[in-house]
Amino acid sequence: MSHPQQNRTLLAGLSTALLLAAASTSAAAGDNFFEGKTIKIIVAGSTGGAYDIPARAAARYLPKYIPGKPTVIVQNMPAAGGMVGINHVYNVSAKDGTEIGVFNRNTILAPLAGIKEAKFDIDKFNWLGTPASYKDDAQVFMIRSSLPQKTVADLRAPGEPLNIGNTGTAITDILPKALGLNIKVIRGYTSNKLNMALEQGEVDGRTLAYANVVGIYPHWIKDGLVRFMIVFGHEKRFPPLPDVPTARELARDPQERALVALVEAPLSLGTPFALPPGVPPERVEVLRKAFMSTMNDPEYKAEIANAKMEYSPRSGAEIQDDMARLAQTPEDVLKIYRASVGF
Repeated sequence: MSHPQQNRTLLAGLSTALLLAAASTSAAAGDNFFEGKTIKIIVAGSTGGAYDIPARAAARYLPKYIPGKPTVIVQNMPAAGGMVGINHVYNVSAKDGTEIGVFNRNTILAPLAGIKEAKFDIDKFNWLGTPASYKDDAQVFMIRSSLPQKTVADLRAPGEPLNIGNTGTAITDILPKALGLNIKVIRGYTSNKLNMALEQGEVDGRTLAYANVVGIYPHWIKDGLVRFMIVFGHEKRFPPLPDVPTARELARDPQERALVALVEAPLSLGTPFALPPGVPPERVEVLRKAFMSTMNDPEYKAEIANAKMEYSPRSGAEIQDDMARLAQTPEDVLKIYRASVGF
């Protein structure tokens, strides 16, 4: 004669066994899926460019770490500043893990800016990670050192505004609203022409990557041409410029902090890799693991170093969290952002 407690125990044991078997089958299916497949990396940038180089390097080493060792190829879609590529991955690419996007980080904020050509939601991509996160660089707002303004408080003071040149960088555009600077933003420059205008005193300042200043215009520092005023892209002070405040510490209220966070977000994305929405979660995890293993591959690291590309990886989970937060940016902040950047 059977006992109810024994029957319940037996049923519980059978249920557990069935669940474990199903999980094992699912894992095996995930492991075998990529065998014999070709994975396409779609780069929203031109061949040989800053987004293409790390993508092609990753394509050479990813197969080592993906179960089934699929073939990985690269296709470039640079049109419309990378907008065509990111739209394609989101809306057209296969949702099975065989198509990966590498995006121009400057397109990421396009939906939040209200750009109608952006046909994607940033928090619905399945982010795999990035090989570079701006850890060793920063965007710096600088002015000519001959000007009397020595501090951010001076830059906020009323009076004649400084003329600040811009190539289209959102960081420069939001300086008046996000940090209260008394400046006039002058758009329409190419980077080279803006650098010449700064040297000749045609403009009073600009924003530029610190690595570019050090690597291309070291005489600006050596000859004392510029004064660094604000660092973007870092929560704590940037080690090469320990006396220069960060934008985050200068923001005076939640709205200003949100604006700073919004314009800084693309910097930490570096060269973002992502899958489209709808890819099965187990395949997303397989590819996230493979991506980070590739980032830690000694040969990959050596190739990136030889190409003089930044190496400071971030995981897909970290970027996923960042995008979820950005997608919740308050509408009042987005309105200020759109007005500042001209949308």
